[in-house]
Amino acid sequence: MRLFLCLFFLLLPASLWAACTGTDLRTALAAPDRARIEARTAAVPFAEGNHWIARRGTRTLHVIGTLHINDPRMEAITARLAPLVRQADLLLMEASPADKTAFEAELGRTPSLMLITDGPSLIDRLPADEWEALAAKVRSHGMAPWMAAKMRPWFLAMAMSFPPCLRQDKDIKRGLDVRLSKLAEDAGVALQSLEDPMSVIRMMDADPLEEQVRQLRAFTAMMGGGQDSFITTVEAYFDQQALSALFLSEWDFLQSGALTRAERETLWAEAMDGLLDQRNRNWIPVIEAARGDRIVVAAGALHLPGRAGLLNLLRQEGYRLERAPF
Repeated sequence: MRLFLCLFFLLLPASLWAACTGTDLRTALAAPDRARIEARTAAVPFAEGNHWIARRGTRTLHVIGTLHINDPRMEAITARLAPLVRQADLLLMEASPADKTAFEAELGRTPSLMLITDGPSLIDRLPADEWEALAAKVRSHGMAPWMAAKMRPWFLAMAMSFPPCLRQDKDIKRGLDVRLSKLAEDAGVALQSLEDPMSVIRMMDADPLEEQVRQLRAFTAMMGGGQDSFITTVEAYFDQQALSALFLSEWDFLQSGALTRAERETLWAEAMDGLLDQRNRNWIPVIEAARGDRIVVAAGALHLPGRAGLLNLLRQEGYRLERAPF
């Protein structure tokens, strides 16, 4: 969720979860900081909840906020939501299984989308001290610096967005969206993507490589990847308060030393607009054009809240919103 977290299971092995220990940073906040985040959250439309029902005329939408990674608690949640999916006319998700497969094949055919295939690697594009600092962080994530040096900055930031303790599990991406899509496929329910998965890559890679390199420290700071950040994101999701973790991430990022304060604020605002707000707006016509009166919309939990969140945008389209059990 943390931007991609922001942003898509069977139980994880006990040994893996033992490795992923950490502190929910929300519990360690000083009282004034906690009050500040709580006040900010309270001012946001639809700030809490991972399951909402939107009704208009004969149409009913079940809007479900997902977590794109595995967690033992997903088993019970999936079972609770299963009847809704099985009875639906359509499951709309960020990327359907078929579109995910096509997307991964395209990435495999076009390595330049992820890698620096022409010109110097990051070793030669960064000052020596910055490269050494980055290489140390890369090693701490269990990656070889020579591999990281060939990655495009946006892709390197994504690769470092999960803590190393998760990398040993082959099912880590089997999040709620994957579980719901399996239910739909088994029940013969139609699946459709809310967007072309490649559109997100185009947005992330839109800046020239030189600008991406200049912002690389900010990218990696924004994407996080520490175990405490991971635990905070996951616990906030299961508390149905994903926004609180995002606000805490924003506060941490704006206090970081990457770029100037004004540049960090601009970068964060642009990321939020591109990764959340604009995508939400693009999804509304897709939802409106979808066939059927019983539709499940499953998207990352951070897509639900806010003035430009899916729920508020649906309200502007005339839907009545009601929070439902998750």
